[in-house]
Amino acid sequence: MERDDKERRQFSDDGRAPPQAGSAVDRLRPWRRISRQLVVLIGESGFCALFGRALRILAVRYDWLSVDATRKSIDGLLAALERDLAGAEPAAAGIANTELLNTFTRQLSSLIGEALTARLLEQATAPEPTGPEDVQEHK
Repeated sequence: MERDDKERRQFSDDGRAPPQAGSAVDRLRPWRRISRQLVVLIGESGFCALFGRALRILAVRYDWLSVDATRKSIDGLLAALERDLAGAEPAAAGIANTELLNTFTRQLSSLIGEALTARLLEQATAPEPTGPEDVQEHK
């Protein structure tokens, strides 16, 4: 469990943004990768429910995060998050995104377990392959 907590903390507890570029679009990259992996396990509505709950929790502290219960698609939720992050002061946007990822992963972990959550996060935050030599062949 300690190892899993350590891996989950890659979305820093000290308020620093995870190691990614500073634009709102770049901050959404882990969300898009996580959503692609999770839809297979919990469906789009499951992902949206977890994401919406994490967003509602953080909107108390970051009132510029928009919470709209009518958004029922991953694309709609992430587009709204992208707008919110782009409109916020960059440091605050990075901190809020980090806290949102942390809150989301804690909820996910309670749903599917620490080990699977850690594996999914490792895959979602790994650098994307840039060329044919970076792509592993699946047999």
